[in-house]
Amino acid sequence: MDPIANAPPLSSDLMAALAHIESAFPVLEWQVAGIAVWPLLRIRWMFVEWARHYTGADAGPAAGLSGKRRLEQLLRGPAAARRADRADAQARDTGPERRDIVFLSDGVSFARLGEHWVERFCDPILAHATQRGLSSALWTPTHQHRSPRFTPSCFIQPAIDRANVTGALRARLGAGNPRLPALAQVTNWLRQRGFSDGAFDIGKIGSDAFRVRAIAHLYGRMLRRTRPRLAFIVGFYGVEGMAFVLACRSCAIPVVDIQHGVQGEMHPAYAAWPAPTNGAAHALLPDRFWVWSDWERDVINRWAHGSRHAAVVGGNPWMDVWQPGSSWPGAAAALNAARALRQRATGRQVVFVTLQYGLNASEQLEPLAALLREAGHRFAFWVRLHPAMLDRREQIRALLAAAGSCELDAPTDLPLQALLPCADVHLTHSSSTVIEAAQFGVRSALTTSYGAELFGPLLASGMARLEVGDPAMLASTLASLAAAGCRETDSAPPIGAALDRLLADTASAMDSRTT
Repeated sequence: MDPIANAPPLSSDLMAALAHIESAFPVLEWQVAGIAVWPLLRIRWMFVEWARHYTGADAGPAAGLSGKRRLEQLLRGPAAARRADRADAQARDTGPERRDIVFLSDGVSFARLGEHWVERFCDPILAHATQRGLSSALWTPTHQHRSPRFTPSCFIQPAIDRANVTGALRARLGAGNPRLPALAQVTNWLRQRGFSDGAFDIGKIGSDAFRVRAIAHLYGRMLRRTRPRLAFIVGFYGVEGMAFVLACRSCAIPVVDIQHGVQGEMHPAYAAWPAPTNGAAHALLPDRFWVWSDWERDVINRWAHGSRHAAVVGGNPWMDVWQPGSSWPGAAAALNAARALRQRATGRQVVFVTLQYGLNASEQLEPLAALLREAGHRFAFWVRLHPAMLDRREQIRALLAAAGSCELDAPTDLPLQALLPCADVHLTHSSSTVIEAAQFGVRSALTTSYGAELFGPLLASGMARLEVGDPAMLASTLASLAAAGCRETDSAPPIGAALDRLLADTASAMDSRTT
């Protein structure tokens, strides 16, 4: 019997399937083009399987780009990057090649703060590095060139595009000596249990392996010129991110992943990896994981203990910008704008709604519209679009306007941390904002069992609650959570201490690798 025929699988179902595969089949031995590919396939399979059950026609950007659009980006990308650099010439990185630290952004973790775009996770750490007299480089991928930039940076997507094409062409020309023992048994096991095996297509595996190799070669050249003591990356778990990790390893540069959202026991990039043998490391996983709290650290250290991987609690770097008396340009103005928005609530409790991208309408937008019809007169609803949904703003505005009144533009455009102190309660399907709301003492209502699985410690503490009932029941839960009030806001993240620890810790590791 198909165990998932009647209901979408939860993350725990998918993690259990991965655990069985890793214990029953020799997937850690899988190699293509000299790369141990299982880490990439593990993460991709779970994300693809999640999308198969939870996304639909309204998936938007999550559905991926068409071949025509990808070709347009490839052809026009270099000129677009040059135009962006010229338009924002003051923030073009023209400094010396040698740097102490390199930061690789994910290209999307930016917020507009005052007149500039700030990289929410790299820039605060970079600022602490500068205070210590360390030089840094910020490399920014994706075809979206935000300007003006807060920190001088390099737009690197055109070079990544060329490397991707090179890797894909090499995959077509050569087999890469694939060694994938028991691949057929793995795919058969998945199909027998109602799961998809599409992520294990041999052609796709080969293409990805060659792309990782080609992009790692690009990053290796950049790193050898820069010669940093330490490297940071936001979101290592994709082809480009794992290529960066591989390049850092080849250059004996310790690399640190910066937490940028929910991790925990249900994230395949961070939880329940097979323990590396003989104290070694998984080839495509970072040396260190910068995490927000003890919860994420403990999840990683359970499998990483005794290996070359470890977690360091450095807090959410973006929280550093929003401490009382912050001197970051634009922070005070953003807080004032959020307070003015609060005044428009005219005495009603504010429900801050964070949308997730790529979900079926029945998973998220239709239930929200039903809630607006039920309780739009009772609460002031602030609806925040996920960054990947911005091109659907008018479509979503029209859908929600037909159901009731809500604020959409300011909650979407203002920084998240400016808005949370002005909210009474947070509502979401499964957004990692549950964690950030708790950092501001704001309680969250989760509308799905899938979402609730991701935030176990916060449900246990009472900072989050699951409510899968009808709109009237959800409105009652929101009122109850708002009435419970907010707890004290988390203190400033220990960015400086964590950075000092990483510099000292990884210096000895680099010495051992080069001797």
